[in-house]
Amino acid sequence: MELRVVDPKNLLDNPENPRTSPPNVEADRRLAHNIKVVGLLQAPLVRELPDGQLMIVAGHRRRRACVLAKMREMHVIVTSADEKLDGLAAGSENIIREAMTQSEQWRFVDKARREKAYTDAQIARALMVTPAYLKRLSLLAGLHDPILHAIDMGRGPDFNDLKVIVAAPVEEQRAAWAEMFEDMVEEDADPAEYRLNAEDPEDTVPWRELSRYLKQARYMAADARFDDAMAKACGVVWAEDLFGEGGKDNRFTEDGPAFAAAQEQWLADGLPEGGVRMEVGEYEQAAPPDGYTRVRDWMRAEETDVMGYFLNPNTLKIDEIPLRPQEAGEQGVTTPSRSVAPASVAAPKERAAISGTGLTMMGLIRTQALHAALDAVVEDVDPWDLVAALLLALGGKNVTVHTPEREPYGQMSRQENALAALFPEGVLIRDPALLRQEAVSVLKNVANCTISQHSGSGVTAQLMGLLFDADAQMPNMAFDDFLKCFSKPGIMEAGKALNLLPRNTGKEMRNAIMAHVGPEGRWVPEQAGFGSAAEGWKAKLDAMVRKAERLAALRADREGHDEDDGEFDHLLPVEEELYGTGQEGADEAETASTETGDAGEGPAPEGQDDETAELKDALLEQAGVVLASDNADPDARAAVKAHLGSHLEVVRIAA
Repeated sequence: MELRVVDPKNLLDNPENPRTSPPNVEADRRLAHNIKVVGLLQAPLVRELPDGQLMIVAGHRRRRACVLAKMREMHVIVTSADEKLDGLAAGSENIIREAMTQSEQWRFVDKARREKAYTDAQIARALMVTPAYLKRLSLLAGLHDPILHAIDMGRGPDFNDLKVIVAAPVEEQRAAWAEMFEDMVEEDADPAEYRLNAEDPEDTVPWRELSRYLKQARYMAADARFDDAMAKACGVVWAEDLFGEGGKDNRFTEDGPAFAAAQEQWLADGLPEGGVRMEVGEYEQAAPPDGYTRVRDWMRAEETDVMGYFLNPNTLKIDEIPLRPQEAGEQGVTTPSRSVAPASVAAPKERAAISGTGLTMMGLIRTQALHAALDAVVEDVDPWDLVAALLLALGGKNVTVHTPEREPYGQMSRQENALAALFPEGVLIRDPALLRQEAVSVLKNVANCTISQHSGSGVTAQLMGLLFDADAQMPNMAFDDFLKCFSKPGIMEAGKALNLLPRNTGKEMRNAIMAHVGPEGRWVPEQAGFGSAAEGWKAKLDAMVRKAERLAALRADREGHDEDDGEFDHLLPVEEELYGTGQEGADEAETASTETGDAGEGPAPEGQDDETAELKDALLEQAGVVLASDNADPDARAAVKAHLGSHLEVVRIAA
């Protein structure tokens, strides 16, 4: 090897460079700045050609950075090693220093294997990867090219779905891809070759549905809720497992989409009387519909309980989950034990106007409109409006405040980055433009209108939409995917609001709405706008006030026993454990306050009638339920119940 000083502009690019993706300009600029400060730490490896010119073997990025740094000279190492090793050197250089895309890595490894120049062990050592990683790369050999492109963009399937997709022949992958994108390409373009671009939504490719379509899994007739007529209508064709167990229904189908469609049809048309359909929630778990809560194992069965039916997206079986109606006007509070409740709950007569999928889509569209509204005011937003918006964001359901004892670990959050930009030296940078920019960035990071039990902001984000006129940013929602989320009565009502004549089918009304609005028009259903936020906020405030008043009454009642010289002071921890100290505690207090009575066990004290004793037993049972939900120690729970029974007295006041 020989060390030389050359002009970086005179070096030739290697036509066999394994990195084929465009360079990261920002990363090159950072490297150029670093070279200006500390110099070039490692000289590129080059080879002298027969005509005397130097060609880069490894170090294209360093050469580009030196050119950006306006260096007229740089050191290079001229290699005299076997030319066959150049490919391995270039590949290991790229993978170790700054990883190539997965498809580029696979092509390099595949070429090395085909040429039989190196063993897998040699490649693994050179690339500093495990043999298992090489096996995962080899999965890419069986993928349709547009799927590889999606993976390189960072928008590919997870590993489990990838294994299923790779197992299918490329011809089947191509056909499935063409079916997904046939409506997204020009007439003369091949939908099988459609490639994702940055403007496509994140969920453009339903990888789980694609893997289910390609998966050769068996779906058994024994797990089907639908009958033969519905199976025929949905295209389910049964095959017989000749090696199945005798005396059982051994029919099966490998057509997952058709099986799922038939199960969905049964959920829509064949639910038993009183049954309730459950949609897919977060983490593909069953989500109880509004007005219901799940009946846990420790809860006693009640007459009002109904059965929920949920199509498991992984097995395509319909799971049964007991549900309990919530009291009118209350959210998250179950019907208390021994309370007066209807003997039965009527089955829903029809689907909701908009399905759970439609509500989720509305939440995403609302979020986009809210963020667009924030972008529209970023340059001249009123500071007081901004303060109010920040307060709203901090009051969102998806915001958690960590105490110093529970600081999150890992990378800096958007809020932390904003503070670092505004207080780099501990003193505020009084730049109004920077303040607005960082404040709006934090708002967009925090506030969203998604339909989620854990990460959605709730009504506060919708109030923010009213504040910044996000309704003006809502796009035209008269498109087929969204309109399909309406039930037939719901879509008919939507058409009526547009003064359209009735149609025979929901599909006809969808087409009529799209034709009425037109490609250049704009239609936003009333349910999707931000206008309902004010009434929802008032209802939430009223509920909060009522709960606060009930807690205040409980505290006042306790303070009324001051003449007992602190006899009841030791009950304060018990009240806190039963009722809590925050919003959840207020819910528990409201539930408990619906019944007046003692919580003791054993015979009623002298002077109390049977009805009073029954009330006392009911409150004791309620206390036991609440304590069980808090996972209290059984011995501690028994001690609390005994303590309540011996110290509390039921007082009945005639109206």
